[in-house]
Amino acid sequence: MLSYEDLLELFWTEHEPRRNKPSRQYSNAVFYRDSRQREAAEDSKTAAAAQLGVTKDRVETLILPVRSFTYAEMYHQKYMLTRHRELREFLSTTYPGTKALADSTVASRLNAYLFSGRPAASVDLEEEIAGFDLPSRLLEQVTRFLSRP
Repeated sequence: MLSYEDLLELFWTEHEPRRNKPSRQYSNAVFYRDSRQREAAEDSKTAAAAQLGVTKDRVETLILPVRSFTYAEMYHQKYMLTRHRELREFLSTTYPGTKALADSTVASRLNAYLFSGRPAASVDLEEEIAGFDLPSRLLEQVTRFLSRP
């Protein structure tokens, strides 16, 4: 199981913190639930700034308390799957509604594999894919896509 600190480390390695969107709905943020998480988030922001060789005030990523959670619109859910129409349609039918698709482990894992676009991901996928219960034609499409050079 990942700790909050593990998530912070992953976040900063995959994130460009020196730019933020002016629109609140698209802004970059780290959320915390309590004072321990807030301190960890602030420390991680300081470390990210040091790694980049900038002062902490140059890191535009917001550190905010968790208040309420709202699911994004359906077209934002599992965005990489939108490039694979037939797979996305199958998953949207299997997991109807924004919450069901967003919460689906299968959709999340496939979205991550397709986002990576790396052949190495196919090794992990092959170990997992049998449990996804996808039609064979969709399994073939995903495997073919990930095995491309």
